[in-house]
Amino acid sequence: MKKILLLLASAASILTATAEGYQVNNFSARQAGMANVGVAMKLGSESLYFNPAAAAHQQSKFDISLGATGVLSYVTASELPSMDNGYAPTLCEKSDNKMSTPLHVYFNYKPTDRLAVGVGFYTPDGSSVNWGDDWSGAHLVQKINLAAFTLQPTLSYRISDRISIGAGLMIAWGNFDLSRSLLPVGAGNTTLAGGFTLAANTLDALAANPLLPAEQAAQYQALSQQAGAGAQYFATNLRDRAIASAKLEGSANVAIGVNAGILWDITDEWTVGMNYRSRMNMKVDSGTAGLNYATQEAQQYLGLLNSLMTTMGQSPLIPALDQGTFSTELPLPTTVTWGVSYRPNSKWTMGVDLQWIGWSAYKDLNVSFNEKELQIDDIYSVKNYSNTLSARFGVEYNALDWLTARMGIYYDQSPVDSNYLNPETPSMTKIAYSFGASIAFSRRAALDLSYCYVTSADPERTGSYPLYSGDQLTSVFSRNYKLHAHVLSFGVRVNF
Repeated sequence: MKKILLLLASAASILTATAEGYQVNNFSARQAGMANVGVAMKLGSESLYFNPAAAAHQQSKFDISLGATGVLSYVTASELPSMDNGYAPTLCEKSDNKMSTPLHVYFNYKPTDRLAVGVGFYTPDGSSVNWGDDWSGAHLVQKINLAAFTLQPTLSYRISDRISIGAGLMIAWGNFDLSRSLLPVGAGNTTLAGGFTLAANTLDALAANPLLPAEQAAQYQALSQQAGAGAQYFATNLRDRAIASAKLEGSANVAIGVNAGILWDITDEWTVGMNYRSRMNMKVDSGTAGLNYATQEAQQYLGLLNSLMTTMGQSPLIPALDQGTFSTELPLPTTVTWGVSYRPNSKWTMGVDLQWIGWSAYKDLNVSFNEKELQIDDIYSVKNYSNTLSARFGVEYNALDWLTARMGIYYDQSPVDSNYLNPETPSMTKIAYSFGASIAFSRRAALDLSYCYVTSADPERTGSYPLYSGDQLTSVFSRNYKLHAHVLSFGVRVNF
C-alpha cells in the first residue's frame, strides 16, 4: 500500500522538482539572448522581474513588454550494465514531451522622475514530461504536466542619480496533473496472478470445511473459480502493459511572497545590483485522483480481487484513490541574485549574474488523505535537496541603429542527489548557449528574438530511485539519463 501511495508524493513534488528539472528561465525574449543576465541592467518594464530597482531608471513614461517562449525538451533513459543484460544494455527509452509555452507581460509607469509603478505576469514553471503509458518506469511516472503563474506588483524609487531601490509582492498559483502505473509493467502480472491464486486457495480451504453450510460452501467455490479465472487472465495477458494507473490532479492555493532589489551605478561604465525573491509555501488542499485500466476485463478482475481481499480481512490491493482528496504543502525556495554589468562604450554591454537558490528548504514532503474513513496512510517522503548556484554571462552589441545582437552562456547546478534521482524529474546540472537579436521598428517599438540550446553539463547522469514497502526496501530503479532542450522566444516592446 505504501509503495502505491508514493505516487501522491510524486504528484505534489512536481510543483517544485519539475520546476528545477525542466525549467528553462525565460522571463524576457530580449534577455534570453544574453542567457537571462539582467540584475545589473536597466531594462525598462522587464526589470520588474530581473531587478525592480532598475525600473525607476526607465526613460519613457510608459513601457510595455510582452512575449512567449516555446520549450521542447527531450529526455532518454537507458538501463545500466548488469549481469541480467550481460553487461550489454539495449533498453533505451525516450520521452515524447509536448511543447511548453511560458508567457511574460510587463507594464511600468513613471508618474514622477524618481518613482515607478509596475506590474508583471509570468509563468516561471511550465513543463511537461511524457514517457508513455507502458514504459519500464511507468510505476514511477507516465506523464506530468505543470503550469505555475506569478503576478508581481512593484514599486521602484531612485534615491539619487546613481542609486535606486525597488520592492513588491509575488502572488503565485499553479496546477498540475500526473499519471502513474500502480504496478510495474510486466511484474504486475505476476503480482496479480499470485494474488488471485492465493485467494482461490484460501476460498477452497474455506469451502472444504465440513461444518460450513452447503449454500455458503457453494458460494466460496464459485468465488474460487472466478479467482482462478483472474489468475489465468493476468498470467497470459497484459505482460507489456500498465494494468492500472492513477491520474492525479490538483491546484495550489495562492501563495504570497516578496521581492526586493537595489541598483548602484558605481561609474558610468560599471553597475552592480542585487535581487531577492522570498520563499513561498504552496499548499494543495484538495487534490483528486482517478483510476484508469488497460482493459475492461482488467478493471472487472481487479474489482473482484479487492472484494476477495476484503472478504478475507485484508486491505484492498488497489486503494480507493478516486474516492477521496489529498493535501500537501511544499516550498518554492528563496533566491538571491547578484549582478555586474560593464559598458565600455555605446556599442557594447556585458553582464554577469550569480544566483543562489535555497533548495535545502525542500527536506521532505508529507501527503495525507482528507477522508480518514478511507484508511489510507499518510506519506512521508525524504527529499534532502541541496542549495545550488547558477552563473550567467551575456554580451550585447548595438550593431546598427535598428539592430542589436546578443549571445550568452549559463551554468545551473542540480539540487537532487543521485540516490534520489527520479524520472519524473531527471535533474541535471545544465549548461546552455544562447543568442538573439532585436529589430527596432522605431525609437518606441522593437521585436525581440532569441534561441537557447540547453544540455546536461555531463554527457549523462546515472541515478537510482529507491522504492519501499513500509520500512523495507523492495527495489531500486536505476538508469542513465540524458537531456537537452530547444528554447525559442519572441517578444514585443513598446514605450511612450
